[in-house]
Amino acid sequence: MKVIETKAIVLSSLKYGDTSLIVRCYTEQEGLKSFIAKGVFAKKKRNTSLYFPLNELEISYTPKVSEQHLVYLKSAQTVYYYESLHFHPIKSAIIFFLAEILNLVLKEEASNRELYLYIDNSLKEFDQKKDDFADFHLIFLIQLSHFLGFYPNLEEDGMLFDLENGFFTNSNSSINMLKADETVLFKKLLELNFTEESKNVFNQAQRSLLLDILVKYYQVHTNNFKKPNSLQVLHQLFN
Repeated sequence: MKVIETKAIVLSSLKYGDTSLIVRCYTEQEGLKSFIAKGVFAKKKRNTSLYFPLNELEISYTPKVSEQHLVYLKSAQTVYYYESLHFHPIKSAIIFFLAEILNLVLKEEASNRELYLYIDNSLKEFDQKKDDFADFHLIFLIQLSHFLGFYPNLEEDGMLFDLENGFFTNSNSSINMLKADETVLFKKLLELNFTEESKNVFNQAQRSLLLDILVKYYQVHTNNFKKPNSLQVLHQLFN
């Protein structure tokens, strides 16, 4: 059977037996996949850092022959060595949060190379940015909604945003509405791009409010979505 080689972004890992991990990845060629990484905790080749959240790997594996078979990684190596993502305390907390979000919203599906490249390129820009990166996770999440199918409809304008139906309006059209002041902030977020030259736009209170709004927005539009465990950690960091 042919061996598949592809780039993959690690979403989560869970210890399996004494020396192995179950690793969930978003792959460039095959979409969402889970693998067994054997011997990760073995004394001679201990390499748990390889499977840090959102690390990008080059992997190879043989597809499973049936639903009952587990897929074992034949090889895995780091593609890109991040300079700061897993070492800077604030960036690391953001990475854990985004990995948890991606783990919740990415489903079993065929590959989506545009989505893969969006995640990959965004993480590299975040890694390279030395200052003014505190708004990154907000911009990342609202732009990610493009790929998930619920980016806000900008054809109509209004003073309120309907989280449930994804549009701006002047009437109270659903039970999940943003207030006027919240909508102003949300509109400002929609105007932003994260680049080498971009600056932080929001203060800590605004950032915290927008984070809660985005989590609620994702909750409304994603089946079986639950509040990430790392959300509270992020709130504490930015407060």
